[in-house]
Amino acid sequence: MTSHSSTLFLLVVSTLLGCASGRSSLEPGGMATAQTRPQGPGFTKDSAIEVCNPAGERAYFDRLRCSDGVPLRYKRTGSYGSRNETRTKEEEQAALDQMMSRAALAPGEKDFHVVDGYEVRCGHETVMIYADMYHCPEPESHAVPPGFTLEGG
Repeated sequence: MTSHSSTLFLLVVSTLLGCASGRSSLEPGGMATAQTRPQGPGFTKDSAIEVCNPAGERAYFDRLRCSDGVPLRYKRTGSYGSRNETRTKEEEQAALDQMMSRAALAPGEKDFHVVDGYEVRCGHETVMIYADMYHCPEPESHAVPPGFTLEGG
């Protein structure tokens, strides 16, 4: 195995094992509770905003606005594992296949892409919004988390 292949393999395996945390909302100290966790598109890994490539993630967050229309502040905090957890050997194989391929998902196919987390700040409030950069070509429209607007959308 080449160095690049073994690095990619380790990334895939660690992602499938869920080594990253899955915070959905940040409070002081970085912990979320069921009462404080926002609901809607982007606030959970399985509802991640679908974009194309890292540039698509940045373009989406550059267009996202706070509820008052003011541009928000954001920073990528890392990869947070698979969008959906694998439960069977078949799902584990499907997840590996998706990781190794850039092919579009078939209609109804379960999404096991790795999602990225972004810490998003509007005023004094900070939330985590998840993005899935493996949806190419980029979808024509994007979901907007409640409490935000999308410039030009």
